[in-house]
Amino acid sequence: MIEEFFYPVITFLIMLLIIYLLYLLAGTFGPKQTKAKYKLKSYACGEDYPGGKLQQSYNFFHVAFFFTILHVGALLIATAPLGHAALLGCLLIGVMALTAFALFVGGRDHD
Repeated sequence: MIEEFFYPVITFLIMLLIIYLLYLLAGTFGPKQTKAKYKLKSYACGEDYPGGKLQQSYNFFHVAFFFTILHVGALLIATAPLGHAALLGCLLIGVMALTAFALFVGGRDHD
């Protein structure tokens, strides 16, 4: 029984070792990178782009969160079990509906 578990693990480790050896081999035979100043410069559509610090905006975070909840709900409905275990799926769908409602009601800015 334990042997059945170790075969995939050993196979994975052997393949990982082979991939690492191929990586090292390709690194020795591959072209060497030249260090040039222009390679580290920002580039956008053929023009010099003055790099700056990007300010994060969370204006649409509630929309993205709702999108995630909606897709998890669709996955849950699509894979819902039949029989007595379906009650758990219905409970989880109810919790997700409550979460979506809270996002719509509490997600707006109240001035």
